Amino acid sequence: MMTDTANMRNPHYHQASDTIETLDLDFLAGVCRGLIEAIRYL
Repeated sequence: MMTDTANMRNPHYHQASDTIETLDLDFLAGVCRGLIEAIRYL
């Protein structure tokens, strides 16, 4: 986990409704791309 704010972005976080269908996969992909670029910069 890169941040501790998942519960602020996803009301389903750690709830029974926390399923793959409730995730914003486009957002997740963007975060991953950003992390890859940040790590490359290091």
